[in-house]
Order: sequence, then structure tokens, then C-alpha cells
Amino acid sequence: MVAKLGSISRASEALGVGQPAVTKHIRRLEAEIGRKLFLRDTRPFQLTATGSNLFRMAEPLVEGLVGLSDRAPLSASPPVTIAVPHGFIGYVLPEAVRELREVHPLARVRIRSGTKEEAFELVQSGSVDFAVAPDMAGSRRFDFMPLFPSERILITPKDHLFTSQPPRSLKDVARYPLILPRFQTQTRALLESEFRRLGVAYDIAVELDSMDLLERYVELGVGLAVGLRGAAMTEAIIPLGIVSLDRFLPSELVGIVRNRARPLSEYAETLIGLLEAAGTVPSNITRMHRK
Repeated sequence: MVAKLGSISRASEALGVGQPAVTKHIRRLEAEIGRKLFLRDTRPFQLTATGSNLFRMAEPLVEGLVGLSDRAPLSASPPVTIAVPHGFIGYVLPEAVRELREVHPLARVRIRSGTKEEAFELVQSGSVDFAVAPDMAGSRRFDFMPLFPSERILITPKDHLFTSQPPRSLKDVARYPLILPRFQTQTRALLESEFRRLGVAYDIAVELDSMDLLERYVELGVGLAVGLRGAAMTEAIIPLGIVSLDRFLPSELVGIVRNRARPLSEYAETLIGLLEAAGTVPSNITRMHRK
């Protein structure tokens, strides 16, 4: 485990034993073999040639024994399952998952996507631990923990005119071909409803199931897309133009949606804590929604 994680402290946490015990086992093994197994002056720890050879020989046997053991709760733990609505553009969730893996290297995460209603159904049925989704206002079936406000945004090529001169109305947006998800997200429904209210024609150039592909088509200049920002740092990870549409389309409050009757694992609770720590909603709003 030290070889895999590169750290005695991380190995200690993953195995559920104290650091002195891990160090003692390493020294005892080195004494029996008569060779050093680790280069201790490097960070992360690196194996010596002898250590590397021993690791390759021992790993299949050790992994097999761990798989048979009933005393390996971390390796046998089920994944943390999360529902996320289609069209959600988020930076907070991937960052929280990365931090969870740093704290618990053996933790697994499974993310399921669907419409907003499908995400809530997965929470209600207990098929997922929780959802990261906009609030379903007025629903008493769930606990909702606000994380951050999320505005609707226009996604454009990096050098598009709108990045320097934002649209004055949705009529300006309708002049360009659009790339939209094939499924009826709430964002798409709001956009098309506003187009009809304004009486403007619009061109859907491409419909896609994958939001990742949507961004690629925008980058190639095929058209513009509309989605939820999801987090303040989205621009830092997407090589595209991001233009706020909060003057034309309502924003939403994104948060943790939980089924009150479903108990959560330690990993799920840890991930929720990491998400809450990354959220930007003022504490008074958070308290109001929890009451």
C-alpha cells in the first residue's frame, strides 16, 4: 500500500492502522530480506530495485488475499453514486471527487446523468446516494442543501463577438445557429419558450446526447450553446467563451438533494462535506433552506 500510494501516512489511513505499525512492518521486512525497499529521501516514496522486484512478485498474491478477506471494508465498499442532470456544467463536483480520492484513495464514485426529473427519481427510489442538481422548489420529499447559485450562460467560440459585446436580447442569440441537447432540459425549455414569446425564429444546427461533444462543436464554430454555469471557475477549464444570460433567463440554486430515509456511507458523507466546503451560497441562505 505504501508503494501504491507513495506515502506512509496515506497507507496508514487506507489500511486503518497507525503510522508506527506501517513503519515497523516495512523495517521488519527489510531486515528479513537484508535490502532496503524504499528510497526514503524522496517524496512520494519510491521503491528501490529490490523493492520494485518484490512488489511485482507479491502484488498478485496480496490482491488475491485481500479479495478473499472479509476484513477489507475499504476495498469492498460500494461506490458513492451521484445523479447529475444533463447539461450541468460544473467545476465543483469534479474537484470534490478529486479531493475525496486524495483523502480516501480506495473510494469509488459512480455518476449517473439524466433529466432533472430523472435525477430526482433516482434520489427518491434510493438508486443513488444523492444528486447535485437545481432545487425542486416546493418539494417536501427531499432534503436540499444549497451549494451555489447557477446562472444560464451562452457558450461561444473563444473569439466570438459576444465575448466582448454581450447580446442585448435573446433576439441577438437567435441570429446564430444553436447546438442543444437532444433531451428536453429545463434550460432548453426556458430558451425555446422565450424565443416563442419574442416571436423570433431560431435554427437548431445540431442536437447531441453528450454535453462534452456539445462543447467541441461550439469550439469548431458550428453554433452557440446554452447551459448552466454550475460554478464560478468554469471559464478556467473550458477553452471557450462564456457569456452570462442572467438578464434574459432565470438563474437556479444548485445543491445537494438527499432522500431523508437513505443512510449514507462514510465516503458519501465525506464527499458531501467537500462539496459543502466548496459552495458559495451565503450561510444565512443555507440555514433558511435547512429549516
